[in-house]
Amino acid sequence: MSLEYKISIKDIHAHIFALELTINNPNPLGQVLSLPNWIPGSYLIRDFAKNIITIKASSCGNDVAIKKLDKNHWITHPCNDSLVISYEVYAFDLSVRSAYLDIDRAFFNGTSVFLLPLGLEDKGCSLLVDFANNWQIATGLNLESNNKYIASNYSELIDHPFEAADLTSLNFDIQNVKHTMAISGVHSVDIKRLKNDLEKICNYHVDFFHDMPFDKYLFLTLVRANAYGGLEHRNSSSLICSRKDLPLVKDVGVSKDYAKFLSLCSHEYFHAWWIKTIKPASFHNLDLGRENYTEQLWIYEGFTSYYDELSLLRSGLISLEAYLDLFAQTLTRVQKSKGRLLQSLADSSYDAWTKFYQQDENAPNAIVSYYTKGALLAFVLDIEIRRATSDRKSLDDIVKYIWNNYQKSGTENNTVQQVVNDITGSDFSDFFDKYLYNTNDLPLDNAFAYIGINCKFTNKKDDASNFGITYKNENNKAVITQIFNDTSAHTSGLYVGDKIEAINDKNIDFKDLGKTINNFSSGEKLKFSIFRDEILRVVEVDFYISNNTFAILTPIESMNEQTKTRQEKWICSE
Repeated sequence: MSLEYKISIKDIHAHIFALELTINNPNPLGQVLSLPNWIPGSYLIRDFAKNIITIKASSCGNDVAIKKLDKNHWITHPCNDSLVISYEVYAFDLSVRSAYLDIDRAFFNGTSVFLLPLGLEDKGCSLLVDFANNWQIATGLNLESNNKYIASNYSELIDHPFEAADLTSLNFDIQNVKHTMAISGVHSVDIKRLKNDLEKICNYHVDFFHDMPFDKYLFLTLVRANAYGGLEHRNSSSLICSRKDLPLVKDVGVSKDYAKFLSLCSHEYFHAWWIKTIKPASFHNLDLGRENYTEQLWIYEGFTSYYDELSLLRSGLISLEAYLDLFAQTLTRVQKSKGRLLQSLADSSYDAWTKFYQQDENAPNAIVSYYTKGALLAFVLDIEIRRATSDRKSLDDIVKYIWNNYQKSGTENNTVQQVVNDITGSDFSDFFDKYLYNTNDLPLDNAFAYIGINCKFTNKKDDASNFGITYKNENNKAVITQIFNDTSAHTSGLYVGDKIEAINDKNIDFKDLGKTINNFSSGEKLKFSIFRDEILRVVEVDFYISNNTFAILTPIESMNEQTKTRQEKWICSE
């Protein structure tokens, strides 16, 4: 192997990995080294090189000078023999994106820890994991022998996260391909139940695509008291969940928390086909040193967010009513976002680097999520395709066609639009102009009615967002974290950061704020006593409740046979 990596533990309590990189054929004019600035699937410059504590170079036992060129590049003095780069990395990011080390586990993504010698991107790599303890190791990377793993090139090396801990594992086969979930953290999960449910999800997706882009698959799952997240890789995914998200032996049925976890598994698994294999053409040669822009994230995250929960319904894990509850939550999140009327889905995708991944307190007023609104667009597009073809075609056909025809070339910004037009024999340009490139609200009522679903909006009596705020607890007082534009809170002059002390001279506890606010009637004049910059102020509030934003989706009780058939085809679509 031209590139030989070794990772070990330098100081477990200081959370420091020690790494060595042996370069057997370095550039004789001086070897330039780099570390990625971001990780695919998470569109934010994270500057992983900031966690490199020390770095030095040597050859044949002698020191070689190494100089930093910029935040994530180094160059060594010219050397004709094998070159060894020794460096230390701080690892205490408890997420799926970086690296982590403590007495319970070691986790790392290659983008966080493996330096790349420029010019050797396509050379074979080996990795020795030398943790010198009894931890089990789980990764999708191919094992050669004795904790030594191999990759055909650097890109393959960094797309396989590692988890080392006391692991609980479950295994099952899908069409003779081994699938594993490796669980770390304290838990009491019903392994048999989880295995059976995962198997149903994976079977659904494999049957959907009639293909597998991997020869094994691994779910790495960290269980915490309260956490949630996931990141896709080519034959694995990194997941974090809360203990309450996992089923216990005594549990009956699929709880909302468990459904959320199964949806996460479904989402990241679907990505093995839909972003890791099929991807934007511009993603075929990613530059991990800078932002890589695309306006197609509404396709790859939005479609995935539509199918992740729909697959739970289609595989029989949840009922239609339970699915509609989940879908209503997605609809509510979009409806509460004022930004949906200002930012298009195409722009949301393109601006992910600076807006979606760097949200501030004004985000709900300025941006829309390509995940949630992308899922809604996928649903409406699905229905409109069915309508245009008398239910002979659906979004399923679009996804499958793209899978079968665009793996090598990748998709362009207009690929989905062209495929929809070709498969339906109709012109969908007006649809995409209105709902992808502009900010019109989607025709959801019409789409739901087509398959016998009733959609209505209401307010929750204990939710302060009706008034126009979100808030956090600070010493049992509510501190405003967001103000929604064109609401009573906004027009009355309340600000993010205000600490609500009293309303109408009555002290307000954090836990009571939502109910207290919703007991008032529109048109009332209220006196909010707030602390702003530790100075007591009084804000006169003209109180009113904003438009209904909480979605409720229910099957229509009496539907004709045609609508009932459409619903059945949508649920059981081949």
